[in-house]
Amino acid sequence: MNPRTPLASGRARPTRAGRRLLVTALAAALVASTAACSDGGDSPGDDAVNSQEEQALEPAVEVDPGPAPTVELLDEGSGELRVLAYAPSREPVTVAVTRSATARTTVPGAEPRIDETPEQTLTVEGLSEPDVDGAQRATVTAREFTSVDELRSAQFATAPGFAVTWTRSADGIVRGLSLEAPATATDAARAGVEITANAVSDATVAWPTEAIGVGARWTVTRTVDDAVAPTRVVTYELTALDGDVATVDMEASAPDTAETLDAPAPDSGPGVTLEVEAYEVEGSGELTVDLRAPLPVDGTTESSTRAVYVDPESGRRTTYDEDSVLEFRRAD
Repeated sequence: MNPRTPLASGRARPTRAGRRLLVTALAAALVASTAACSDGGDSPGDDAVNSQEEQALEPAVEVDPGPAPTVELLDEGSGELRVLAYAPSREPVTVAVTRSATARTTVPGAEPRIDETPEQTLTVEGLSEPDVDGAQRATVTAREFTSVDELRSAQFATAPGFAVTWTRSADGIVRGLSLEAPATATDAARAGVEITANAVSDATVAWPTEAIGVGARWTVTRTVDDAVAPTRVVTYELTALDGDVATVDMEASAPDTAETLDAPAPDSGPGVTLEVEAYEVEGSGELTVDLRAPLPVDGTTESSTRAVYVDPESGRRTTYDEDSVLEFRRAD
């Protein structure tokens, strides 16, 4: 549930891309960039329209999932209590993951910058299997990547075959994330898959280690790469449980915010320090989780960020607003 700005084009990198947040967006706006960015700068060329047959993958790139979160049980719920844990798949599952987002940055003296990700859908097939020490390896392979924007659909045409693997504890805490790209994948396809993979990783529900029943509530607190609000707290409630299928409601917030933000100067000179007048992060949603599937099989999450910064010397105010939606739909 971490707010994001779109990735620049480029190969998948061994860092948690997409978490530079407002500093990246603010820096871009401060140099008066007015072009809306896309998930990659590729034009649809020969690679983007090649037949998507099975092809060799490049070596896996490891992505740092960040520090392990803290899980705290608030209420065990009622009825039959059991420990919820992820387990190996019985059969493959196909899920369509749809993401859309809009971010707007307004800086005095410059045209507002709008970064828009029109609705785009990554359809994946996945399995989970046992790993060492009771962990699970959840792997999904991209089957199709489309966008409501025709240009992006062409840019994403090389995504099929892309493999993403999460190593997670039985309670859902992600220990590692790796990406394997087809050799012919364009930068746009790589960036699009990486953004979606990070979003899916964030949407993975971490369970308490205690036995719980319907009505149980717990919090998951994690550290994120956000210079203003480095802590995210997600509160879950188990609303239904039928065998291996659980439904949870969730709410997210950023309770601790800094009073200042260090940002680059528009002229590439010394950085500037802005006062944080307001910073609000909110998220909510409902997810259906099959404990034997590598990712949620149904549900929608929404997140928003509202920020206002003030230059203490001039009094000028900079604003940043972002809204994003992530949807999961079983497709098999």
